[in-house]
Amino acid sequence: MKRKHINNVQTLTVDEHFKLLLKEEKLIDSKFINNTSLATPADLPDWYNEKLFREGQNYYKQNMLAMILSSFIGLFAIIAIPDILKVLIYTKKSNIPYTAFSRYIQTALHVHNLYTCDPNNSDSNWYKTINVIRWKHKTSSERSMNACVGGIYQKDMALTQFAFVGYVFIAPISIGLRNKPEEEEAFNHFWRVIGYMLGIPDRLNLCRKTAMETRELCQKISTDILANYLNEAPPDFYHTISIIIHVLWYFDVTLDKDALLAFTYRLHGIKYKVPLSWSSWLNMKYRDLIFYLCHIPYVGTVVKIYYKYIIIFTFWLVQKWPVHAWMSFGKENCQIKLYPTYI
Repeated sequence: MKRKHINNVQTLTVDEHFKLLLKEEKLIDSKFINNTSLATPADLPDWYNEKLFREGQNYYKQNMLAMILSSFIGLFAIIAIPDILKVLIYTKKSNIPYTAFSRYIQTALHVHNLYTCDPNNSDSNWYKTINVIRWKHKTSSERSMNACVGGIYQKDMALTQFAFVGYVFIAPISIGLRNKPEEEEAFNHFWRVIGYMLGIPDRLNLCRKTAMETRELCQKISTDILANYLNEAPPDFYHTISIIIHVLWYFDVTLDKDALLAFTYRLHGIKYKVPLSWSSWLNMKYRDLIFYLCHIPYVGTVVKIYYKYIIIFTFWLVQKWPVHAWMSFGKENCQIKLYPTYI
């Protein structure tokens, strides 16, 4: 039976969509696909547009610096959501440095796969990544439920989309982007498809019919949900973020906790309550300068290309020779297993 088009399932207005997210109380579907029905190209939605999807991937490749950094800053923000924070703390993958190193480096690599691998090829790493992410969500939710901590809610999955699309739509200038309308539509379609493939119900999928509507919804989430949680973040939030940034330092040695959190808070229009040291202030200004340079004709192109190849090299390095991490955590504790045997 043919499924309804996502446009016919989602609410008519952004306000209705936002209210639906607030009142949603269902957990993610715990029934994981078995080894005979792993995701394949046949599972792509009927409304999948290959041209738009590839344009969304190309947008990432042209703006890799902004996309990687904004994704991690977005993850910092959604970790402030209590239900998400509880599950992260329980799984103990984010509060022990060497396990956090593997978790978040793998996260970066999986996101990179989604942006660079071919969804039309059933043997590509795109499907391996989709299946691993679904499996991890399923097992984390079940373990947390069994421990009476609470599982992963469908609305949490939808809100997590904000980490990857939010700032691209509501604060592009601040992260070095100057988007064209067609780029935004392609990016919106890309994450609409990703949300579908990860099991987010169409009615909750953060990416709406147009990029303009998605921007409006993301702005509401930023102002009415995330800003409030960030302002009232508990000590566990800051402890978890400290460990995540500490291990991401092995990916990017320029990272500074207070500078990144101050930047995160600024993107949500609120003030970071911790005074910045001179080194953190300089670090934040350094990042502001890089994003400013991205807007200068010709100079911006050079900056983006330079950081693109730095990031590609770093991805290779952390998989093959993460020497800094080996020295801190031991070689056995730093193995990156992107595709574990989960079936």
